[in-house]
Amino acid sequence: MSVAVCLGIAAFFVIKGFFEEPESFDSSKYFVKGIDVSHHNPILNWDNVMEQDITFAYLKSTEGTTHEDRNYPFNYDLARKSNIKVGSYHFYTFALSGEEQAKHFLKTAKFNSGDLIPAIDVEHSPANPYSKDKEFVETVVKELKRMENKLYEHFGVHPIIYTNRDCYKLYIKGNFTKNIIWMCDLHNEPSDDVNNWKIWQFSHKGELPGVDGHVDLNYYRYTFNEFKELLLP
Repeated sequence: MSVAVCLGIAAFFVIKGFFEEPESFDSSKYFVKGIDVSHHNPILNWDNVMEQDITFAYLKSTEGTTHEDRNYPFNYDLARKSNIKVGSYHFYTFALSGEEQAKHFLKTAKFNSGDLIPAIDVEHSPANPYSKDKEFVETVVKELKRMENKLYEHFGVHPIIYTNRDCYKLYIKGNFTKNIIWMCDLHNEPSDDVNNWKIWQFSHKGELPGVDGHVDLNYYRYTFNEFKELLLP
């Protein structure tokens, strides 16, 4: 076999490994494991999830000013009964009022003592187009600040912000310095350039024994004892 062919095969597996997402928890560095789900996932058997040593789960509750996730009430109640630490998140819609989105989230989601700090999901989607237009970016940040402030006033703690590298650079960096960051990066551990990241979503294709379909997989950055910082009083 020629050197060129060997190099080609090696390059193929390097590229393949880069683009393939992990399908399981296999870190020797992070021990606090979590998942997040929405209506895109089936309603989970949370006892099976608990058996996989999953510590926490974030559940999509709302989106925009009217949408409610159809699986949220069931997953919330079942997960809490299984003693998994549960949190609720809102999918932020760029074109809508941040204040109205906060009201919708607070009216719909459940928040109990010992639950995870609420989270705001900030990412591009068909409803949230990518644009570097200065006025557009400023509007996205302005309304997000309004939503963040409403949640801070209500809970007395800053909500967690879920995002990815592109949205972090465009909207979050330098604007939300007091918020814990939940960073999605499917290929690399978040760097310290991401201020205050505490949760790393590293896969959208996680597989858990006894759980149908794929789930998103996450690590909390620090120890089980420090994990308590993520809990509502």
